Amino acid sequence: MAEQDDELRAMATHRGLKLVKSRRRKAGGDFGLYGLKDASGAEVFGFGAEGLTADAEAIRDFLRGGMRNDWSTSVETTPGPKRVSKPKPAPKPKPAPPPPSRPRFQPAVANLLRDLPEAKADEAFDDLLQRPGIRIERIVSRGQATPEDAPMVQGWDEWVVLLEGAAGIRIEDSAEVRLGPGDHLLIKAGQKHWVTWTARDRPSVWLAVHLGE
Repeated sequence: MAEQDDELRAMATHRGLKLVKSRRRKAGGDFGLYGLKDASGAEVFGFGAEGLTADAEAIRDFLRGGMRNDWSTSVETTPGPKRVSKPKPAPKPKPAPPPPSRPRFQPAVANLLRDLPEAKADEAFDDLLQRPGIRIERIVSRGQATPEDAPMVQGWDEWVVLLEGAAGIRIEDSAEVRLGPGDHLLIKAGQKHWVTWTARDRPSVWLAVHLGE
């Protein structure tokens, strides 16, 4: 019995408990039974209203069960080896943009409404483009008009647009029409026509396209 007591006492101590054994030999009592208390003296296992209630095997089962629970909890809560994360590679530098290439062609930009001639005495005519079958010219007027007895007439179609200013024009067998910026019309080949008036206080700028000249 002493060896059994020593075994149970060692198991209880390992669990932080204290083994209690009854030594009362009263008939029907708890002689030879055991109980367990914690370090503060509180009853943990094997205590009843009439005294101790657990035999040696019950104490072993309780302590072994507790040891298994402690081991399982330890395995679950003990952190494993820390994984050392590999350093991220530094981002590759972006390639420098290629130097801008110089254009092989530089267009010549002109403006039809800049650097206008005064055209106070006579209208000013400037050829802008001439190709086979087509000629484009700019006309600047300032108060000029076509004499009634000297109408203009040509052997090709002419499309004309007034870019700036104001003017009146009459085509044979028609009434006079007033033109403002953006107004345009077609004068067919062989049609007599007159510029009846142009603004005197500002230049009137025409763009004339001669077709089939």
